[in-house]
Amino acid sequence: MNRREFMDEFKKRLHKLPFDETKEAVDYYEQYFDDAGEENEQAVLAELGPPANIASQIIADHAIKGADEGKSVKRGLSAVWLVILAVFASPIALPLALAVVIIALSLVVILLALILSVGAAALGLVVGGIALTILSIPIFIQSFATGLYALGAGLVMAGIGAALSIATVPISKKCFTWLAKHMGKFILRRNKK
Repeated sequence: MNRREFMDEFKKRLHKLPFDETKEAVDYYEQYFDDAGEENEQAVLAELGPPANIASQIIADHAIKGADEGKSVKRGLSAVWLVILAVFASPIALPLALAVVIIALSLVVILLALILSVGAAALGLVVGGIALTILSIPIFIQSFATGLYALGAGLVMAGIGAALSIATVPISKKCFTWLAKHMGKFILRRNKK
């Protein structure tokens, strides 16, 4: 490699930098070669090493310097862009978000209504079964078979009601656990995006 090849590759590697900084770096290394003289060109090339390494170091230094100087400006511009995008996206995003919230609340209300209705039905069966069992006693006096039928129906109603009310508690716990788990996953997935 000679000086010209070194400088060509060096310039090519610095294309990401602003023109002023590229020119300053190129001028510095051109001056470095000039000061050393043509007779020491190979020694300078050996001393400097590959042009890619020097260019990478200059780009890294530029990035660090830019981060220190322009950090708040860049964040400010990013914030402005985010606000602009939010304003343009709000006619779509707000109704969608509202729809998701309404659907989630609807599911919770439906689940609560279902559990309460099953619980009310179970309680109604228990109360009705106990009432029919008690009322079957006077019916025995008029007709033994009818009284026996009323007593059996009352006990079956009370048993079904008790079984339904006992089953309602763990089923409702599982339903709410499932709902909370899936809503939590949905919220976490939305937050990661």
